[in-house]
Amino acid sequence: MLFNSYAFLCGLLPLALVAFFTLGRLAGGRLAVGVVIVASLAFYSYWDWRNLGVLIPSLLVNFAIGRSLSLRPRKPMLIVGLVFNLALLGLFKYGDFSLRTLNLVGGLTVPLLHLALPLGISFFTFEQIAYIVDAYRNQAPRYGLVEYCFFVTFFPHLIAGPIIQHNELLCQSEGKQLLTLWKPRADNLALGLAFLIVGLFKKVVVADHCAPFVAPYDQIGSGVVPSFVQAWTATVGYSLQLYFDFSGYSDMAIGLARMMNLRLPQNFNSPYKAHNPIEFWRRWHMTLSRFLRVYLYIPLGGNRGSATRRYLNIFVTMALGGLWHGAGWGFVLWGAINGIYLVVNNLFRATRRAPAGNEPEGPRWLIELCCGWTFFLIMISRVFFRTSDLHASVAMLKSLFLLNDVGYRHVSGLAPALVGFALLYAFCRLAPNVQQLFADLEPVFGRVEQTSRLRAPLSMATGVVLAAMALSSLLLLTSVSQFLYFQF
Repeated sequence: MLFNSYAFLCGLLPLALVAFFTLGRLAGGRLAVGVVIVASLAFYSYWDWRNLGVLIPSLLVNFAIGRSLSLRPRKPMLIVGLVFNLALLGLFKYGDFSLRTLNLVGGLTVPLLHLALPLGISFFTFEQIAYIVDAYRNQAPRYGLVEYCFFVTFFPHLIAGPIIQHNELLCQSEGKQLLTLWKPRADNLALGLAFLIVGLFKKVVVADHCAPFVAPYDQIGSGVVPSFVQAWTATVGYSLQLYFDFSGYSDMAIGLARMMNLRLPQNFNSPYKAHNPIEFWRRWHMTLSRFLRVYLYIPLGGNRGSATRRYLNIFVTMALGGLWHGAGWGFVLWGAINGIYLVVNNLFRATRRAPAGNEPEGPRWLIELCCGWTFFLIMISRVFFRTSDLHASVAMLKSLFLLNDVGYRHVSGLAPALVGFALLYAFCRLAPNVQQLFADLEPVFGRVEQTSRLRAPLSMATGVVLAAMALSSLLLLTSVSQFLYFQF
């Protein structure tokens, strides 16, 4: 089920909220948690009930392994857990990709599996890997089955993140807070609704209206070569579509959790304000970057050892992060390119002996130039992320840099789009994000970066603006489009 659908907004969500608070008040928090788990499973299976055949066994096996590790940390049991999770992910997400590669390299004809990819498998697998590793390190308490299922299946983050750690959710539902957590709070409902409306607006009004201009990426696979202007319109449009689509989902997830008196970690922090690739990856998909750093980069050696080893660790981490996004060499190449960006950025900092912080240095024009250059680099790397194969990626790059014979044709009608995209980019660069606007109300788990003095209190004026955004979103909700990160 999609957040941007009437079935969710007018069906599952209000029913889940009413049941959550009513049963919590009448029978206590444990039953309320159980209702949310049932609602989450209904939310997850709405698209295809067979997805439960992967999610539920994964839940039960990881819960048993985590309990065993919390009682007695044993490395063989941890290895069993890691192998189980990676095998499950590998079978469904990378099975056909591996067989196609094997057939291509070895000249074989091994039949493909053609297994349907369960929604959100990358997200709930990574969360459970982090849990069993923490249990092995004696950093996770022994949770009951109900609490553990709630942690994994809680529907605001189940399909497309954020990738939360167990303590970030379950610590809010333990101890003394348990008796009060299930009571409806007007301030939390209002703040959650505000985030939900802003996220819905970003998705329906902005991201979905960028989608038609990205069509050349879909056409190029069938032999239609875009012109220079078409290629740049599609490339810029895709970066803005992905930005508002993922940002919208992240805001909606925060809002849905807050309506239930819970807070999710921040996952999106105005990444187009970044003035170098290092800062960009600290702002984009923040919980994935954290997972890759804690559970992959540091175990590989992290900053320990020589500088060469450190840069190799960065490159390998980003290449594997690219593979996490999808089973294709384009994703691997996209991750490797961003790994090169980070290595070069770190080398530049080491040469200049620059501080590791995020504060930009130099005159304003230079900072803006660095931000624009960073956006350009990220945008070009996404050519491999968006296209279906490497041949299509190369063809698009040729159009972008006038290396084919198509030239400037088919430019009519695209000028207004380019002007609109320029305004959207300026908004991304200059406007505070919704977490900053409501920072005084502590909307997320953890600290919100304070770079703007502008605030949006829960007032009548804010309500009028949100009502207009909600109305425009609902009027345009004529067709339901999937969030882009659902495919990962």
